[in-house]
Amino acid sequence: MSNIFEALQLAEKERENVQERQAVTSPEEKRVPLKTTVKEPVRADKYPLQNVGPTIETEMIALYQNIDFVLPDLPQRAIQFISSHEGEGVSTVVREFARQAAVVMGKSVLIVDAAHRNPSQHIFFNIPPDYGWKDAMKNGDPVENAVYKAGNQNLYLSPLVPHTTLSPHIYDFAATSKLLTDFKKKFDLILIDSSSATTSPDCIALTRSVDGVILVIEAEKTRWQVAEAVRDKIHKNGGNILGIVLNKRRFYIPDSVYKWL
Repeated sequence: MSNIFEALQLAEKERENVQERQAVTSPEEKRVPLKTTVKEPVRADKYPLQNVGPTIETEMIALYQNIDFVLPDLPQRAIQFISSHEGEGVSTVVREFARQAAVVMGKSVLIVDAAHRNPSQHIFFNIPPDYGWKDAMKNGDPVENAVYKAGNQNLYLSPLVPHTTLSPHIYDFAATSKLLTDFKKKFDLILIDSSSATTSPDCIALTRSVDGVILVIEAEKTRWQVAEAVRDKIHKNGGNILGIVLNKRRFYIPDSVYKWL
């Protein structure tokens, strides 16, 4: 797990190097055609910059396979996705992971929207948030009352109703555990879209009720020290971090290629 934080440090240094190179390049230099500064033609087959990174589909499939490897004895799983700050792309990552698990892996998948600050999954799937999972938990109703079909035949959503009277800062371990147990009876995979660790205290508390946690880090924004602090909080709470998604990456030209420009 420490390798990802080392990678974040290296990424920050590389980004700083790119910014320094851009800063010392004058507008006139930027307008000079590349061919005047290249000693020999740069062959596309030698430096395929257009294919520098994997697609999000392949990354999500790889993430699913890693989770499958780490949790082989759990046929039904509740996985929480969390970030350190708002806007790091947790909701998008959850949707894409859910889509791949449902379509490619053929699993029945339920997205549980727990982003208290900004619940948005119901907007994306065009589902009126009339009744959500917190209402079912508060009223003691069957969980299926708070589940809606979300397009694909294997994909479902349990929204978070913004006007619910249950405070988002009251975490009930027993009630949450029962809710997840009930969901597992009906779905192979329960994916929890959480608020960030800095804006919603109960999202950290929730990490001990799920089978595993995926930490989402925005590559161009989140400092490695901040991500490391969130990791430590999750571990201290008894959460099980299964992996890290490095989101919104930009693939900078490496020095070995940049010297040709």
